Amino acid sequence: MKKQWIIGASLLLASLMAQALEIGDKAPDYRIPLEGGGEMTAHSQQDRVTLLHFWASWCVPCREEMPRLDTLYRRYHEQGLDIVAIDMDNPHDLPDARIMMEHHHFPWSVGSRADVGGFGRIWRLPMSVLIDRHGIVRQNALAADNDQGLSEAELERQVLPWLKGDHHGANPTEAKKTMTPLVLHAYARATAPGQSVGVVYLTLRNEGDSDDALEGADSPVADHIMLHQTMAMGDMSGMGSGMSHMQHEYHLVIPAHGQVELKPGGHHLMLEDLEKPLVAGQVIPLDLHFQHAGKVHLEVEVTPLVPQ
Repeated sequence: MKKQWIIGASLLLASLMAQALEIGDKAPDYRIPLEGGGEMTAHSQQDRVTLLHFWASWCVPCREEMPRLDTLYRRYHEQGLDIVAIDMDNPHDLPDARIMMEHHHFPWSVGSRADVGGFGRIWRLPMSVLIDRHGIVRQNALAADNDQGLSEAELERQVLPWLKGDHHGANPTEAKKTMTPLVLHAYARATAPGQSVGVVYLTLRNEGDSDDALEGADSPVADHIMLHQTMAMGDMSGMGSGMSHMQHEYHLVIPAHGQVELKPGGHHLMLEDLEKPLVAGQVIPLDLHFQHAGKVHLEVEVTPLVPQ
């Protein structure tokens, strides 16, 4: 059975629940016991560029990305780069993780043994946090927007400026000028008896000077939430069949000084494996995760199943 690589709430309810870091923040204290002996800490990594890479053996883009990370590590380790893979597998999948890591040169750790709660909830896999030689977070959720993982060229583009001391184009002060997207007209639909999925619609307005992107969401009322787009299905004549299907999206861009509407027949947030039915008049908590703005919390009202 194919597993989703956007993590649902059920996988990590008990871990990593602190507020997400912003780019330019001081990295929190951490302690990562390494498989095979030794440990990595914030103190031990002073004067080193550090990439904390969260992954799992079942994750398709993780498997694609790992060899590129290994190449990056072997090429730049002597110049001051350290990479540690923090495995987020369930215990029964750990043997697969151990076999995978036998083929790579950089160290790894079992996530349940690592003290990394200060980095916030790890809400997608793979995902990396990049920390410079001074302990400053330079990327807080480095990840690809597809199932191929980050390319070798993109990994080098992100890491090399901090190894070389060339910070052009990566000024954290500029990053902090990113404005949090405004969330407008958010609502969920009530669900029918026995229905295990719900839907949330909303409008995202970006009043900042640079693009941002919605990359995920989570809520305690659902096991996991997927960003979907309703797509029309074509038939053999090319005229369309009148049917539609849901396409999973990883990265919904909100252009600078623009807005994106999640609405029926288009993009929407699908709440999957609901704990219990959604009832009209109920208010549900929802966290949105943006590429640059980080986490945005909102309370969403549940409207009647049939609009009145």
